[in-house]
Amino acid sequence: MTRAIIGLFLVITGFQFSHAQSLSSEQEIKDLSKTKWQWMADKNVEKLATLFHDKSKFVHMSGTWNKDRELEIIETGSIWYKQADVHDVVVELFGNTAILWNRITLIAHVRGNDVSNEFTVTEIYKKEGEDWKLLDLTFSKARDTHKIAPNASPKQKIIELSKQKWQWMADKNVEKLDELFHENSVYVHMGGSWGKEREIEIIKSGGIHYKKADVHEVSVELIGNTAILLNKITLLAVVGGNEVTNPFMVTEVYKKENEKWKLGSMSFTKLLEKN
Repeated sequence: MTRAIIGLFLVITGFQFSHAQSLSSEQEIKDLSKTKWQWMADKNVEKLATLFHDKSKFVHMSGTWNKDRELEIIETGSIWYKQADVHDVVVELFGNTAILWNRITLIAHVRGNDVSNEFTVTEIYKKEGEDWKLLDLTFSKARDTHKIAPNASPKQKIIELSKQKWQWMADKNVEKLDELFHENSVYVHMGGSWGKEREIEIIKSGGIHYKKADVHEVSVELIGNTAILLNKITLLAVVGGNEVTNPFMVTEVYKKENEKWKLGSMSFTKLLEKN
């Protein structure tokens, strides 16, 4: 048991830095994409001209054009991107290139009329120096029930599973957690480390009630049939009858067994409060 924990610690430590970098870049792209929608709504062509790569392409239902034409359309209001409600976001990094998919409801003003459409928008970014540049923006019309390939990537499956796990912990759903937790799993808290049975008992009894986990950033690394997920959270918990809020970096290790992912380790690292 001790040897397995040490080995697991070494694997996590070896990938911690690259995970942190990936997590930071993914969040940067998400934030940049979100800001871009606001610039488009505000017709802020100055900011957009800096963001758009000189060779960028823009693919719409009515045609495909380049940077100059897109800026002209935005500035003149030929298409006014009034409001983009983003529902789902997925980012994949490939070296200095990032692909972002977001499912949106777009309210646009076209030819004097407001129209609302569901789109999956593909955005491709390339890092040049210290700045990310938008290379491509493609609008694909979608139904309002459309989801961004929830089963397309193992990474996304792990992210969704981790998200479900926080809800099960909040709901004290020990039946679901018992299925998810590996029999030899280990849980590392500020107050100690223990195995599956003790963690289940604590959740069931309310010894620690994980009331709400606000997830800010998520990163996943796959190594064969093992996945390491890092998520930066703000956790609201009830401990000893008192509500406490703490920022954590939580490391979750999953192992795939018979087509199912099992949680093998969950470690809470408290982060320093920002002044």
